[in-house]
Amino acid sequence: MLNMFIVLEGLDGCGKSTHARLLADWLTGKGRDVFLTAEPTRGKIGLLIREILSGSVKSDPRTLALLFTADRVEHVSEIRAAVEAGRDVVCERYYYSTIAYQAAQGVDRAWLMGMNMFALSPDLVVYLDVDPATAASRAKSNEIFEREDFLGKVKVEYGKFRRMTHVDSSKPEEDVQKEIQALVSKLP
Repeated sequence: MLNMFIVLEGLDGCGKSTHARLLADWLTGKGRDVFLTAEPTRGKIGLLIREILSGSVKSDPRTLALLFTADRVEHVSEIRAAVEAGRDVVCERYYYSTIAYQAAQGVDRAWLMGMNMFALSPDLVVYLDVDPATAASRAKSNEIFEREDFLGKVKVEYGKFRRMTHVDSSKPEEDVQKEIQALVSKLP
């Protein structure tokens, strides 16, 4: 199996953090060298984004999209370096989130997609599918997007992507992880 770039996507509260960590642990247990990462990053731009998401700093949706994309430019260089070093990359959120969330805020989807054309293509994108009510009840960070009505709009935007494998994340955690592992095991 060659090194892999795997992205986990979904609504806030769908289990991305948990399943990214479990997947990285599983791969590491198989002797793989894994780079576990997430967006927004912990860099300066990522930290500003986290302030906006917390509600402590206000931002126009287009500005937020530009910040996510600027953060991603730096992140892609880290991902590329890991892949070139022969490491597997497990990434929690990627450009799909920027497109889904900011399009749900009314930002032009084509503009968002064009802005992210530079991003590396993952080998597998797993969309952890859960209904917005469940997602909102599970979300714990009190970020600005963690409302059921808004998450419903985001889910519609995620549904417009063609290259995602959907996994029902309302099932027990162990079953969801086994399904993700089975998908990863099928990669070349």
